[in-house]
Amino acid sequence: MKINPFDRLRVNTEQGRSINENIFRAYDIRGIYPTQLNEGVAGRIAQAYATLYPQAKKIVVSRDPRLSSPSLFKIISETLVKAGKEVIDLGISPDPLFYFSIFHYKFDGGIMISGSHNPKEYNGITLHIRKAGKEISEDVIGEDLEKIKKLVVENKDTEMPKRDGKLITFDPAEDYVNYLTEKINLKNNLKIIIDSGNGAVGLLPEKVFKKLGCEVRTIYGEPDGTFPNHLPDPYQDENIQDIKKEVLKEGADLGFAYDSDGDRVVPIDNKGRAVGGDFCLLMLAHQAIQKKKGPIVHDMRVSKAFIDEMKNLGVNTFFSISHHNAILRKIIETGAVFGGEVTLHFLFPLDYYLCDDALFASLKLAEIASSYEDFAGHIDTLPCYYASPEIFIDTTDEEKFKIIENLQKYLKENNYNFIDIDGARINFPNGWALARAANTTPIIKCRFEGRTREDLKEIEKKALEIFGKVGVPITKKTYQELGL
Repeated sequence: MKINPFDRLRVNTEQGRSINENIFRAYDIRGIYPTQLNEGVAGRIAQAYATLYPQAKKIVVSRDPRLSSPSLFKIISETLVKAGKEVIDLGISPDPLFYFSIFHYKFDGGIMISGSHNPKEYNGITLHIRKAGKEISEDVIGEDLEKIKKLVVENKDTEMPKRDGKLITFDPAEDYVNYLTEKINLKNNLKIIIDSGNGAVGLLPEKVFKKLGCEVRTIYGEPDGTFPNHLPDPYQDENIQDIKKEVLKEGADLGFAYDSDGDRVVPIDNKGRAVGGDFCLLMLAHQAIQKKKGPIVHDMRVSKAFIDEMKNLGVNTFFSISHHNAILRKIIETGAVFGGEVTLHFLFPLDYYLCDDALFASLKLAEIASSYEDFAGHIDTLPCYYASPEIFIDTTDEEKFKIIENLQKYLKENNYNFIDIDGARINFPNGWALARAANTTPIIKCRFEGRTREDLKEIEKKALEIFGKVGVPITKKTYQELGL
């Protein structure tokens, strides 16, 4: 009989529930509700958090509008209160308000309940803590997240405090809006369309831009966990068709489409085109080094055109693992003035708290757009090479890391020039190819770039041949997506 490899990772609990350890990702906790992530598991995570951080007294808890979020919030908040914590309930609230609350008011930590851009059957938990002796607070990752996982799996009884904590409701929105708008200077008032995707950002972006004097209209601004209009992932083109049409229909200067928890944003230019992450990185990096020249941090998917442009300006650039926590740590390590990812996560150490706030990123992009009569025309002047879309190849959580290890080993043994910080980015004379394991889903992500269209097709063919040799499960669909 064939044994499901996941069975070895499941641990029965006294409640008859099971825990799939694969919900513990590199930087957070993600799983399908209720088979992988449910109230029983969430309660144990909250108890483990309280046990690991007894010094944390005031804990911010927020959630996205997914249908499973209220019940997960209920068990998490009740568990924290029983553990003697003061729970600061933000209600349905995006990442920007969650992180702002922790940083601005110096609360001790936080728990965000959100599936982010994953499909609606998913949910997730991000843990955050302010550690004594550290200048900044940070998400619970690495060794600490492993400790949480161990406590959850072992499910050991812990001594409870003699008195309960309390639950209070809190709304930081007014302070947040005031704080942001004081930092932004638009040279011209803009006409803006917002697509909140029925996610947690709601009408918050509209409030901020209106206070800056912009004319703003929001579509899909009502939080709705069924996501009736499109999935909350603006990185996928099929999810931003409506805002593209609205920008053109209204003759708007700019549009912004957000994901469910507000840590990613896709700008739409005045020609109704999505502005790619490479262009956003380039414009925001230019903006940062005009204020203070210094290093820039970026992920493995960044265009060679970006690296070449920074080199021409005498700016050092650093590759990072693809996740905002990794970008954050690399910024601190290098003293960088800006950092971000092609997937539209951005951090602004010169201007803002060290967290990837998509609304603040929107404001910085709006500052740039307000300097041009034709924002799309400016984008067309930026250097670029020819890149493929990011290709997703289905695999399993067990296999994806093994495949990438095999790829790195093959490239080393065959003397390829490659970067192994996150997956493998193979450098060819006329471009590059990347394969890396996704952080939150059982897939391998690939991207390719060439200096010309012909170079791109040549690199795609070469790279897929290499990937196939090491077990990347390439199918006809992969070739079709690349037009091969």
